[in-house]
Amino acid sequence: MSSQASSLTSPALITKEISIRIMLDVVKDFNTEELIDYLERKKLKLDKDDIKILRKEKIAGFDFLELTEEKFRSIGFALGPATRLTKFIEGLNQKLRNYSSLKTLDDLKEMLRRNKVNGEDITSIKQFTPGE
Repeated sequence: MSSQASSLTSPALITKEISIRIMLDVVKDFNTEELIDYLERKKLKLDKDDIKILRKEKIAGFDFLELTEEKFRSIGFALGPATRLTKFIEGLNQKLRNYSSLKTLDDLKEMLRRNKVNGEDITSIKQFTPGE
């Protein structure tokens, strides 16, 4: 058994990763203004010039998810914001890939078993307090 399969993952972490996957699906449907509102809530330290570029280029959610650091730079973003935005997108995409292999209920059950979540006795899952 691999060390990854035997490592403990808390229910809070599993819930957070699933919510990130859901958020990725939501982000792709954002229009430009919804995307800007979302990014501002994420506190990525974007200034008014960065926001102006998003509006000028009419970047919507799906477009945003496809951007690379080079593309951000080519449309006028400074290195700092381009790097932050790229890392933010990579983080969303990585969380999606973590769960993209779950095609069936059996796949989900196996993932939960590996992460020590007992489907027979859900009361054994420790309660958690969501972060900010």
